[in-house]
Amino acid sequence: MNYRSTAHSDFDRAYVKAFWRKLVSWITKKDNELLPFDEVRSRVPMRGQHYIGLREVPIENIVGSMGRYLDFDRAFLPRQTQTRDRWIRIDVAHLDQVELPPVELYKIGEIYFVKDGNHRVSVARERRQLVIDAYVTEIDVPVPLTADITIDDLVLKQEYAEFLAKTKINLLRPGADLESQVPGQYEQLLEHIEVHRWYLGENRKTAVPYYEAVISWYDDTYLPVVDYFRQQRILTQLPKFSEGDLYLWVMEYQAYLREAYREEISDDGVPGIEAAEVAREEAGEHFAQENPKLPAGKLIDIFKKATWLDEMILRQERAAFFKRTNLPQLRPQVQISSSMLGQYDRLLEHINVHRWYLGEQLKHEVPYEQSVLSWHDNVYQPLVDIIRKQGVLSQFPERTETDLYLWAVNRQYLMNKTSPGGKSRIP
Repeated sequence: MNYRSTAHSDFDRAYVKAFWRKLVSWITKKDNELLPFDEVRSRVPMRGQHYIGLREVPIENIVGSMGRYLDFDRAFLPRQTQTRDRWIRIDVAHLDQVELPPVELYKIGEIYFVKDGNHRVSVARERRQLVIDAYVTEIDVPVPLTADITIDDLVLKQEYAEFLAKTKINLLRPGADLESQVPGQYEQLLEHIEVHRWYLGENRKTAVPYYEAVISWYDDTYLPVVDYFRQQRILTQLPKFSEGDLYLWVMEYQAYLREAYREEISDDGVPGIEAAEVAREEAGEHFAQENPKLPAGKLIDIFKKATWLDEMILRQERAAFFKRTNLPQLRPQVQISSSMLGQYDRLLEHINVHRWYLGEQLKHEVPYEQSVLSWHDNVYQPLVDIIRKQGVLSQFPERTETDLYLWAVNRQYLMNKTSPGGKSRIP
């Protein structure tokens, strides 16, 4: 039986389908190109290769080619008329049930690139064949590559590979996934690690090895935040983004929120719900202005409704305060807790000012722990004792003793500042 006429019709149909796919991809702005093997290899560092033998490979995972990526589209439909004769010969062989040799593929991550057999893959896919026999050589790479990857995605893969090479987080914490869907995020993550490293060094009074800082940042800063996302199922509302993206946005919003809370501390009263709402509005405006290309409205809406976000930030701030001051060890019965964001930084400022005054009085530099104890015993606790004795907290059930301490100190400072010739007496 002569199958050549049928094969000619098959090619013409496939060629027309390729035309319409190209038109649709142009309208929808969706990528329709095969991945060039050399471009992937140049962007994603490869750590070696090994032959894994004859395999049945899902055709839908074959998304690139070594040398024919311009001859076929992403669905391996023919785009060039010069492929007609070869394509038709392969199709005739299929129709005549002639057994064809396996194709040769490179496997990178979960995707495959054709080394030899582009026309065989094209015909098989057009005939709705699900798998194809292939001799496969696997190339090891540090980042995941999946069948939906595009050429534009390669930039992100390259950035992620460089981030992994720098931090070695995939080796230090196997299974850690910090992949981002937004360009430029990895530089910010590296900055977070460097800042964390600096704080560790300040607390320990010694330089901290880089990879130790990476582990500490991941375990103590990144992972607790991401665990909240998972518990609250936040990513289901933002399916196009990753945990790493959301982590950075929360950290940025958190910084704006802290600053807004500090600015909204009332001069003539303890800040209430209204101040908190104003602070959230201001933080949201700052975030939207700084991130015009992001779905800022949706993110801000999520952040505003996220009571867990305040709780998470407060826990982090309190833990950082106690780690910096070592108060739980110095004064095991210590009760310092603020209900408002950004206030632990103000407490640290009080300690630093108190340390300076002590140094001025004693005429020498005072060790930090000594100044912490002096501030707690001679400044903080006496004022809190007065607050308790007067029963002031009962008038502000939503606040804490620490909130009232900060308000009282702020009021005292303002009164001294505005009184004739007045000077702040805050030690």
